[in-house]
Amino acid sequence: MTKEELQNYFYNQCTSQQALEVQQWLSTIEAESQDEALLKEILNEINVDKDDRLVNQAFEKFKKSIHLDDKKKVEKTPIVRRIGEWYRIAAAVLLIPILLTSLYFYKETTNPKEWVEEYVPYGQSKMVCLPDSSKLWLNAGTKLIYPKKFNNSLRQVYVAGEAYAQVTKDKSRPFVLSAGEVTVEVLGTKFNVKSYSEDSYIAVSLMEGSVKMNAFYKGESKTKLLKPGEIVRYSKSTGELQKSDFVIATRKQWFNSKGFYFMDESLSEIVVALERYFDVRINIENEMLKKERFYSMFVNNESLDEILSALNASGKMIIERKNNMIYIR
Repeated sequence: MTKEELQNYFYNQCTSQQALEVQQWLSTIEAESQDEALLKEILNEINVDKDDRLVNQAFEKFKKSIHLDDKKKVEKTPIVRRIGEWYRIAAAVLLIPILLTSLYFYKETTNPKEWVEEYVPYGQSKMVCLPDSSKLWLNAGTKLIYPKKFNNSLRQVYVAGEAYAQVTKDKSRPFVLSAGEVTVEVLGTKFNVKSYSEDSYIAVSLMEGSVKMNAFYKGESKTKLLKPGEIVRYSKSTGELQKSDFVIATRKQWFNSKGFYFMDESLSEIVVALERYFDVRINIENEMLKKERFYSMFVNNESLDEILSALNASGKMIIERKNNMIYIR
């Protein structure tokens, strides 16, 4: 979050979507962090009435709103413990609604009424229908976490693995998919996200509509807007974002065609995808082969042997099977 974005928010010079993003950010501030220092700086620049009577009246109103006098609730709510003198003063004129909104987001994120968790084992895939009728197709080895009921302002889900999303349009409630260091924000669209923990990158590809991809690396954020037919890869090691194009008509979805699309991917990355889908173990013994890169599509229900044979069209590899293991050298 930048200083300019916060200033626009506090002076009511931002859109409703921008206000929503700031309110979510406020709910995640940690004590003695750079974010808290930035917020203090902004509040110190705002001219608020420091009359003690008004301050105390406002802060008492805030405490009653969140039941701050309940000691048990204080112990369970970190955002309340962070409220110091600078929060008290700002609350007199400005921060009561902001703090209440932030507390709401905090509670919705950390203490939902009920979370639902789905996991797809290797060798399988699954379709999940979300509370708003959006659909997520989960690839092998994927975990999905989502609330049983979305709130009135945000539709938030968490994915570790690969998912294809068909999001129901709802302009009043943005849909946010979090996948590790990346979030994807949409109102209604069709896109694919690949974010396995063992992969070196996170990829978002857009088939229809538009999405905003936010990537976070070492305290800094980067944003890319995607158009249909674009894919953005985020490097977990460098934080770099790389955008490239693909032809939508030639890219059938894996959940329909059981296909694979390897676009400038190394053999080591391809092998991990094959292991997940076919539930096998593949060991590449040649370090040089691990770095070989491929542009390949398999959309006709090819077997594992057929895929490996096609990847070995140059004849560089020696492929052997031993006791349920595949060795490539």
